[in-house]
Amino acid sequence: MKQRLLYFLKYYLFWVLFFVAQKPLFMLWQHRLLGNMSWVDWSLVPLHGLPLDLSVAAYITVFYGLLLCVSCWTQTGLLRKIANGYTALILAIALLVIVGDNGCFPSWGYHIDRDIFDYLATPKEVLACAPWWLWLIGFVVVDILFALWWLLYQYLKIGRFDDLKIVKSRIIGTVTLLVLTALLFLPIRGSVTVSTMNTGRAYYSDNQMLNLAAVNPVFNLVESLSENTFDSKRYRYMPSDEAAQLLHELRPDSGKQAQNILTTEHPHVILVILESFGKCAWEAMPNMQRLASEGVYFSNIYANSFRTDRGLVALLAGFPGAATSSIMTVPSKSLQLPQIGQVLKVAGYDLKFYYGGDEDFTNMRSFLVNGGFEQRVADRDFPLSDRLSKWGVPDHILFDYAAGDIVKRSGESKAFSVILSLSSHEPFEVEYHHFAQPYLNAVAYTDSCLGAFVDTLKASPIWANTLLVLVPDHGYPYPQGVMNYDLARYAIPLVFAGGAIKQPQTVTTLGSQIDWVPTLLHQMRIDAEQFTFAKDLLDTTRPPYAYYHFVDGFTLITPSDTTIIDAVTNQPINEKMRKCENDKMSKSARAITQRIYESLD
Repeated sequence: MKQRLLYFLKYYLFWVLFFVAQKPLFMLWQHRLLGNMSWVDWSLVPLHGLPLDLSVAAYITVFYGLLLCVSCWTQTGLLRKIANGYTALILAIALLVIVGDNGCFPSWGYHIDRDIFDYLATPKEVLACAPWWLWLIGFVVVDILFALWWLLYQYLKIGRFDDLKIVKSRIIGTVTLLVLTALLFLPIRGSVTVSTMNTGRAYYSDNQMLNLAAVNPVFNLVESLSENTFDSKRYRYMPSDEAAQLLHELRPDSGKQAQNILTTEHPHVILVILESFGKCAWEAMPNMQRLASEGVYFSNIYANSFRTDRGLVALLAGFPGAATSSIMTVPSKSLQLPQIGQVLKVAGYDLKFYYGGDEDFTNMRSFLVNGGFEQRVADRDFPLSDRLSKWGVPDHILFDYAAGDIVKRSGESKAFSVILSLSSHEPFEVEYHHFAQPYLNAVAYTDSCLGAFVDTLKASPIWANTLLVLVPDHGYPYPQGVMNYDLARYAIPLVFAGGAIKQPQTVTTLGSQIDWVPTLLHQMRIDAEQFTFAKDLLDTTRPPYAYYHFVDGFTLITPSDTTIIDAVTNQPINEKMRKCENDKMSKSARAITQRIYESLD
């Protein structure tokens, strides 16, 4: 039995070593793109890529573990053939992916993903993209690497199943090996929390090439296959130039200077992203209401999507998202988006992100690193005694920590701070008892934490120069019966508050949560035209409208009409809407969706 356990361990470590060894291979192959690196860079890349390597190695080892279970009952040479054949097949596939990835990387700029299969559908064009000798070199490299790793595999003798003796207690041996195989779930998933393993786990540096070097290319490819597609052909409703023109009509060039609502062009900016703070729960937000009355309240705003990963893209990248897919979960797509953090960093701002949960959830880490947030606070930065909820650290602890840290940082330099709350997320379990309805009660709890946070800031010297932006990541389907596409599901509050506000006012302009980005940047006299889907809510020369997407569908709202389109059927959502549909408006809605996907190609 000890021999089988040793075989299991050696097989798993063989694959871990195999994937770790690909990191220096990548860095050597891509040395021109990586530039000068110190020995510290070389050592940190494999270290930060290790979680993905452990995960892929665990996936591969599962089948081997099952073969060991079978070996407890029989001593046949067939098991050896199966183990060797399986290992050879996986080794060949992995090397093809790794070598192909290295070959494609200089022109692609990111690891190969599911797009490779679209290209393989036309092999003639694929073969034409490189000279024959380069293809030959690639296959020779695969053969050489295969031979070297196969020799190591043979040296470890982990495929010699016919050398294993039948164990005395077959049942105990089988159960032991099954438990050991089941434990591979831990490196496969990478966490015992709600977060699962994703490529973002390898991101750690503001140098994007180092992050990409740490990513396991096999894991990246498999992960991309499990994601929804970003196929622009699916949402191609009209010629691209016509779609671009319709979008331009919604966002015409404006030479007008929007009204100035700030006392300074360089405020300390604090963006508070409030989990599920739909306008439907306004009654549970007394502190939000108070701040709305003290600041600038945008009362006619809609979220662009329905989940946090989509909401973060909307709020930090000014990008409305996609109708079927989460952009943040695919770094090769999210890398293409400009972010407000990048803009403010260039303007001299110090950036920091505060979150009480797991920053690896839905690839959040890679998105934040790309956006310039080298400083990030997450659940790992709090003691275990503070991680009191399923999602992580409750909001009162997070807000208390952020308040003290922000006051300190803002006193030293211009700061852009982002706080993402989590306690008002399902299952709404909070130590607070003001509402019988769980959702309202959780919102009220987070609102109370927000109130205490603001009171701390008001008592500090930074308040006079602080702009506080309060906005939800998305709304919530409350009360019961609200459909996923209903306008009430997406209606949210947006508040600009703080000592940097000149005077209170309510702005009734129709808009989306993405619009806060150019609205703020224009107040700071910073160009925002790179955020091509967002508009300044204070610029009255541009047509007011709001856009959001739901699962495989999208909605366009104007002051005079609303169209809600099911993207599967390409029809308005119900018969009543089909009868009175505004053709120009429905074309505009489709044009926005088409341009979103085209911009991600």
